[in-house]
Amino acid sequence: MGLRTFLLAIVGSLVFRALSALGFGYLAYTGLNSLMDSIQSYLYGLFGALPVEVMHLLGLAKVDIAINITFAAMAARLLLVGMDKFTGTVVALSLINR
Repeated sequence: MGLRTFLLAIVGSLVFRALSALGFGYLAYTGLNSLMDSIQSYLYGLFGALPVEVMHLLGLAKVDIAINITFAAMAARLLLVGMDKFTGTVVALSLINR
């Protein structure tokens, strides 16, 4: 009887921890994704208010592609940080830490 109670307590604790970590991760991902989408749409809205000639120059300079690359890099960095926090391990990537 004591072993059964002990195992149920351990398994229940582990299941609760796993579900809470997954729930928090999902909420954080959803919130950050929504925040990045709103910032990106706000930024593109500001570009819409520019004169046509300036928009053409920015298009030739591929500023929109640079903005997309920047947002993708921020999302990737947040994903890597989130993965480190979720697993509890420190992953040292030589290209990022230099």
